[in-house]
Amino acid sequence: MTSVALFTVLALTGFSLSWNSLPAQTGATGSAQVTVFIDEDDLLAASTNGGLVTSYEITATVDGGGFLRRSGSVVDGSFPFVEVLSYNSLTAGGHIVSVALTDLESGAVTRREEEIFIDSSSGSNWSSGGLRVSPEGSLRASGFASLSWNVYAPADQEVPSSAYALLDSRTDIVREGWLVGELRDEGVVTFSADVSLNYLPRGRYRITVAAMQGESVVCSSSSSIVLLDSWDVWGDDADETVTLIRPIATTHEISELQQAGGLGDRNSVMADFWSRRDPYPATRSNEYLEQYLLRLDRISRDFSTTGVRGINTDRGVVYAKLGEPDIIGDYSMGGLVLNEDYLQTGYYPYIKWEYFTPSLSLTFVDQDGYGFYELLEEWETVNRAFNSREEWSR
Repeated sequence: MTSVALFTVLALTGFSLSWNSLPAQTGATGSAQVTVFIDEDDLLAASTNGGLVTSYEITATVDGGGFLRRSGSVVDGSFPFVEVLSYNSLTAGGHIVSVALTDLESGAVTRREEEIFIDSSSGSNWSSGGLRVSPEGSLRASGFASLSWNVYAPADQEVPSSAYALLDSRTDIVREGWLVGELRDEGVVTFSADVSLNYLPRGRYRITVAAMQGESVVCSSSSSIVLLDSWDVWGDDADETVTLIRPIATTHEISELQQAGGLGDRNSVMADFWSRRDPYPATRSNEYLEQYLLRLDRISRDFSTTGVRGINTDRGVVYAKLGEPDIIGDYSMGGLVLNEDYLQTGYYPYIKWEYFTPSLSLTFVDQDGYGFYELLEEWETVNRAFNSREEWSR
């Protein structure tokens, strides 16, 4: 008997690994599929007579062996796309999955590694489907993750009980509880539960579910989730929300939030704030909000300096307003001489950001040598570009 495990490589900020697995029954091994999702930000395109072409190579191993390779090309930006890698004969227990993506145009290599788990089952006549976690992909450390899991019971067996455990990277249990079972068809039990993600640190977690009869585990399954930072953009802490939205908010909107009476009023103000920016109100999601939360992730990760949060740096504010530049020039080894207009002279490290729409060129200078880059241009230039982009997108 062979059980199947699924591993997914998602391109968020570069590709990352997630996985889910089915248990190996007694005396059986499992198999695995690694699905690699590649987005346009992961590869550079080369201009050819046939159009823009990106070329890549993917290599993957499990426990240092089972070497697999895939390579190919994509024409005219047909992103995202996937490659599927298959493994067989995985025993119950932990395994190290290593995946490398090579950009054949630039030679850049991005690697990811993660320990995955194939569970074991003591019930030889029991089986299950893979654990499904919703929503899919990376989650915010707030609200709930919904679990759904099918168990296939032998004839004349009672519906088992089922429990879940959410484990952090140290395998400490941070959440646990029971799933609710419902007999859908003869011998098919669907278990479900909502797992609270509130106040958990960002990072990678493993969810394991198990069906039990008495003290015996008859079926189990595991999956992984990645938690992103939970940003307070709803007014729970008014000062924190103001800090996070100030780059994109009007003076009136900030004043309205600060003058709101209580938590309910602040939440209502922020609901209106994000609703006004929703580009597609008919859809369930607010694409502007989702994009802004991803910007906050990048700002916190890449622009924070000692003692200064990323959102309070010049690059952080510009990134919050305008997003990813079309071209980035890093001259951190120095090269900019400030003229008399800026009242200083010297050979300073600097970074150039170029935006195509609207056309905008910005320079950030590190005058002290501590990695604190300050905007050289006037803020009015940035604000005009931000306002024109906001008007254009509505």
